Amino acid sequence: MRYIGKEMRRVDGVAKVTGRAKYAAEFEMPNVAYGYLTLSTIAKGTITSIDTSEAEKAPGVLQIFTHLNAPKLFPATPGSGGENTEFKPLMSPKIVFSGQPIAVTVANTFEEARYASQLIKVTYDEQKPATDLRAAMDSAREVNAQRSPKPRGDFASAFASAPVKVEEEYNIPIEHHNPIEPHGATAFWKDGKLTIFDKSQNVYQVRDYLARTFQIEPDNVNVIALFVGGAFGSSLNVNYYPSLVALAAREVKRPVRLVYTRRQMFTGHGYRPDTWQKIAISAEKDGKLTSISHRAVVNTSTFEDYAEDYFKVARTSTTARTSKRCIKTLRPICRPQPRCARRRPFRTCLRSNARSMNCPTNSKSIHSNCV
Repeated sequence: MRYIGKEMRRVDGVAKVTGRAKYAAEFEMPNVAYGYLTLSTIAKGTITSIDTSEAEKAPGVLQIFTHLNAPKLFPATPGSGGENTEFKPLMSPKIVFSGQPIAVTVANTFEEARYASQLIKVTYDEQKPATDLRAAMDSAREVNAQRSPKPRGDFASAFASAPVKVEEEYNIPIEHHNPIEPHGATAFWKDGKLTIFDKSQNVYQVRDYLARTFQIEPDNVNVIALFVGGAFGSSLNVNYYPSLVALAAREVKRPVRLVYTRRQMFTGHGYRPDTWQKIAISAEKDGKLTSISHRAVVNTSTFEDYAEDYFKVARTSTTARTSKRCIKTLRPICRPQPRCARRRPFRTCLRSNARSMNCPTNSKSIHSNCV
């Protein structure tokens, strides 16, 4: 109990509240250009056309990147067999979540980049997304079953025969990370080496990710994150924008800065998923627990396998049954987060945990698409 309930000194607190702390998008450098994202207006489908001709003629525009002209990045990870399901921005016309980045406009000023981005014309072949978690629960499948404890006991009998029991359902809505510092980065290249100021809670992961993406040595990537203006876990994994900023800086041969708008903060990284949970607990009259069952269905990415673990307490009980199931839905997510996925398509996962001091364990999941 060294810390709980006691005042703790926040070593960076004064710097942040007085404005002295520099965030990723606040480092001054000469000749910096600005990037602005264009996001998809559908949750699932394919881009059939994207016209940037008018935007390219707008004042101050340096270059506009789309899936049609962006250099191909993201080589297959060694040992992956060529299958890499992580989200790769601007590498395909396929839309897998609402608010997916489909273009990056780079211009001399932020205002010029934002204005030009509004001139981009896009058409889609839209498909119907699955967005209702509860309507899809019957299709949930097990996920991460290897992490569940071995079946033990007979939960059904223990619960049925108990003199005291409680059984309730709980619905927890999606909660978004929207901290004081929006996600963003400033990047530049010099002599084949990349320097990027990024809002990150894991600079080494960002370094390795960018080194792999651009096929350079990790020692040639310098990731700087002096302060993080709040993240709540949304910057633990790599988001999609660092690779776009680094790509833009390499191609226009100038430092480039890109920062999410407040609206983009709701779709540009991971979030706490939609959750349905059912908990059943039984006990003797003297208060001794005899069984506990915890079942949960949560959404997650349609293309990346990630599910929040809600069952640690139930799994450590002597008589418990746990199961988790997932439903994939098209909704912005992050990535193992994140990756619900960066706000990407998300999958709904259902896990239930029930161990009666006699119970089995199982897991299942579902796929759908959210807007």
